[in-house]
Amino acid sequence: MRISRWLVGAVMLLVWLALWGGVTRLNLVGGVLVVVLLALVFPLPAAPAGRRLSPVGLVLLAGHVAADLLRSSVQVAWLSLRPGPAPAGAIVAVRLRGGGDSVVVTVAQLLTLVPGTLTVDLDLPAATLYVHVPVTGPHEDVPGAVRDQVLRLEEQVRRALPPARPRDGARRGRTAQGGGTR
Repeated sequence: MRISRWLVGAVMLLVWLALWGGVTRLNLVGGVLVVVLLALVFPLPAAPAGRRLSPVGLVLLAGHVAADLLRSSVQVAWLSLRPGPAPAGAIVAVRLRGGGDSVVVTVAQLLTLVPGTLTVDLDLPAATLYVHVPVTGPHEDVPGAVRDQVLRLEEQVRRALPPARPRDGARRGRTAQGGGTR
């Protein structure tokens, strides 16, 4: 069992204890048994290698998302309080620059987290998101503004989840057995 699976098990145990409202021997033993049973019945798939986390990128991404949350919350609050009809909505297709499935899915999830936006469809092979947004300005400006917003978010996600560097042997052209290239 890898460290990540141990971490998931520890978090599950903490949730179990929180649900029971305290730490007793019986709750602890029962929680461990439930975690082990769940791990055996529903094993976690192995996470694909190829990504690592960049601490600086994560901080920048968190700041970007926090600013989006604040801006969008104010915008949605204003749209709900202002007089007049509700704004129209638009669905905009945004083709991402790439970076793998993990980047595409992370961008889709973060967009859905922001008030007023919703990822309505995701085409992984084409790396295309279909995003629903409220139309608050001229209709012809909406697709470009949404694409710019999504591509800026994608750039932040790519900084936070850069591709893993090849191992020393792979960089020097060595095979797994330690032989050189031909």
